[in-house]
Amino acid sequence: TIRFLFCKMILENTIIENTKGCFMGKMILDDLRKRLERLDEDADLMIDNNDRYQMVIVGGSAFILLGKLTRATHDIDALSVPKELYSLLGKYDINTDVEAYIDNFPYNFQDRLQPLPFGGTKGQFSTPSLVIAKLCSFRDTDKADVESEAVRNSLDWDLLEHLATDEDELKASILNDWRYRDFYIRYQEYVERWRPCES
Repeated sequence: TIRFLFCKMILENTIIENTKGCFMGKMILDDLRKRLERLDEDADLMIDNNDRYQMVIVGGSAFILLGKLTRATHDIDALSVPKELYSLLGKYDINTDVEAYIDNFPYNFQDRLQPLPFGGTKGQFSTPSLVIAKLCSFRDTDKADVESEAVRNSLDWDLLEHLATDEDELKASILNDWRYRDFYIRYQEYVERWRPCES
C-alpha cells in the first residue's frame, strides 16, 4: 500500500509538472507573439506607406514561435531588421546582436526562410533553418534546443546535410577552416546520435 501511494504521488507530481510546463510554454509563446504584433501595430501607425517589411527571427525565440520549444527566453533575436523598424526594437526587447554571428548561418539562408505562423500589416516575420547556427554556437542552451524531441522530429535531415556540407552553404559563410572543422565534428556527433535509421 505504501509503495502504491508513493507511485501515485510521483505520477501526480509528474502530471502537475507537465501541466505547469505546458502552461508556462503557452505564456512565453503568447508574450513573444504579442510583442511582435504590437511592434507591427506601432509600425503601421508610424510608417505612412503600403510597404511591408521582413524581419528574420532566430534563436530560441524562433523555435518557441514555431511551437517547438517551451523554455524561457528574455528577448527576441533578429538577424535581419529593416531600418524603418529599428526605432521600435528597444521597446519590445528585440535585439540584433546575433548579426555579429551571421557567418553561423548558411550562405543562402534567405532562400529558405519559413514564415512564422502569424503576420501583420507592416511586418512579415520569418525564420531560417536554425539547427546549423546552433551547432556552430553550441552553448548549453543551443545544445538543449537542437536535442529537443520536437526540433529533431521536425528536421529535414537531407536538407541539414546539404547545408552542413555543400560548398555554397555553411562552408561559404563560416569565417575559417578551423571553425568549420569544429562545427563539423559537432554536426557528425549530432547526426550519429539523433538521425533516425532509414528503413
